[in-house]
This record gives sequence, C-alpha cells and structure tokens, in this order.
Amino acid sequence: MVGDSTWDCEAAKRAKLPSVAVLTGGFSSEELRAAGASDVFESIDELRQSLSERPFGV
Repeated sequence: MVGDSTWDCEAAKRAKLPSVAVLTGGFSSEELRAAGASDVFESIDELRQSLSERPFGV
C-alpha cells in the first residue's frame, strides 16, 4: 500500500499489507516509519523511479 499519513501505514499494518509512504501528507519520515512504512520517499517521482528499480514490498 502507498500512503502519506500515519493512518495509512497503520491501516496497512492491520490489514497485513506492506506499506511505503510519500512525504506529502505533513508527517515526518520518522513518524511514518514508526507507523509501519518500510520505505519513505520524498516525492511521488522518487517513488515511481524506485518501483522501476525493484519490486514493490521488497
């Protein structure tokens, strides 16, 4: 799952889904990781480039 808030990451964790986050929702990288994000990206473009380099959730 891709989200930009701690609530998104926590919902993914409850659903037993991996999550990554983008810093567009006003939360810090530390907050998003503490909520369960395995990776945090500065922008949608950075996320998009990362997805072409490796599979999602790995």
